[in-house]
Amino acid sequence: MPIKPENRARYGAKWDKISAAIRERAGHRCEWCDVAGGAWGYRDPTGKFHQMDAAVLRDHGYTRPPFMLDWPEIEHGEVKIIMIILTVAHLDHVPENMDPANLACLCQKCHLTYDAGHHAENARHTRRKRNAIGDLFNPVDGFIKSA
Repeated sequence: MPIKPENRARYGAKWDKISAAIRERAGHRCEWCDVAGGAWGYRDPTGKFHQMDAAVLRDHGYTRPPFMLDWPEIEHGEVKIIMIILTVAHLDHVPENMDPANLACLCQKCHLTYDAGHHAENARHTRRKRNAIGDLFNPVDGFIKSA
């Protein structure tokens, strides 16, 4: 996943080398679903990845994923062709923890699935903070609440 600019300092100067080493350790495959980084294909309705030959796609004029494709051999009709991007996940959600046992090479789908609860919790805190500020500073019945 892309690192937000405000969090970049939390990863340290060696993050690029560390993340490359984790990808190498995993053989440039997702450690959970075993899909290869850089593979082209599509995910079926169950989320399973189906790899397609990139050369065949290029021969048909498709050069950059994601794009929609109605491919005759695909039984699901029109699908979104994607290229697998590998990421390195902090399993404890703490970017400063660079212990290799805490890092996993994951495809974006596995990484987002793993982080879903963490993202929901962060969103809940953000909404709560926004609402609390609004409660303090927005007039209610002509009055401003005091702390």
